[in-house]
Amino acid sequence: MAPKPAPPLLPGKTCGLPDRRQVMAGGLAGLACMTFPDIANAETREALTFFRIGTGPPSETLYSLGTAISAGISRPPGSRPCDEGGVCGVPGLIAVAQSREGSIPNIRDMRNYELESALVYADIAYWAYKGGGPFTDGRGVPDLRVIADLIPVSLHAVVRADSDIRSIRDLRDKVVSVGPNGSGTDRIVDVLLRANGLSMTEIHPVRLGPGPAADRMISGDIDAFFDMGAYPIDAVVELTDEIDIRLLTIDPLTMETLKPFFPFLRNGRIPIGAYRGTEEADTAKLGVHWVVRESTDAALIEAITRALWQSSTADVFNLNNPGHRFPTIGEGRPQGLIPTHPGAEAYYSEVSRTG
Repeated sequence: MAPKPAPPLLPGKTCGLPDRRQVMAGGLAGLACMTFPDIANAETREALTFFRIGTGPPSETLYSLGTAISAGISRPPGSRPCDEGGVCGVPGLIAVAQSREGSIPNIRDMRNYELESALVYADIAYWAYKGGGPFTDGRGVPDLRVIADLIPVSLHAVVRADSDIRSIRDLRDKVVSVGPNGSGTDRIVDVLLRANGLSMTEIHPVRLGPGPAADRMISGDIDAFFDMGAYPIDAVVELTDEIDIRLLTIDPLTMETLKPFFPFLRNGRIPIGAYRGTEEADTAKLGVHWVVRESTDAALIEAITRALWQSSTADVFNLNNPGHRFPTIGEGRPQGLIPTHPGAEAYYSEVSRTG
């Protein structure tokens, strides 16, 4: 089945950088929010290619990542060429970052042709590709393919510094946010609890994003929250302006228990001082894939992949996300359990040949 064409962009349907970041990034990042109401000429409209990128909630790293990518790969008609000091994106392409609640809704909307691509955690992407986990009963996307592997995210287990919760085992009978609906974080938390002799029935789970979870922790309505994100997560940074926190450690033995269930997890570490007053914390790390369907035009994906690595994407992301670093092309070439899109592979092969 051929992909459905993207509908015209409408106000309120696209997502860009928050005001603070938009000011820092300037007009380039503003492409993520443009609605192009004046495009009335049919010939001009045909010259445009709209390319939607599903991201995460505005408070999370995947959103910032998506807006940087959309700015870097876009080049509307009439833009000056890259070699003349203009935009180094794909000619005629307008990419837009669209916020979703998490990786599962991103996959669902790709399956329904409501997105051309998405930023998805490696575990959710794998299950979608294989038709397992939350994508059983024919709900998978077997033609899912990867454009690039992007910045890894780390599991954060956050408690108040004055809490009596010192380990995962101490979460028994506590009110715990296990991640927002659709993020997939709750599936990792479920196995993590079982590895520590607990179950979801022995805590009081709620499902909140990092911002609402931080607010509830300040008000005393929850005792702990989990979130998967690249440190420093903005909501956690802002939380430390209000209260002192601790990060729970996931010990190496528990990590070995998790890996058979989640082969895409890696040992990670949140360094000392990543958040005000916090100590180093061992944890689980997870990759982020930028995915499309295999049926997406190979020449378009080759051009998008080239623009991803040769345009200002990394500069926009690094400027707007202090403490983070956009990967190099060597780090970003897909090496996971899902095939690379043929168009992306053509670009990576070209780079390998030319050095």
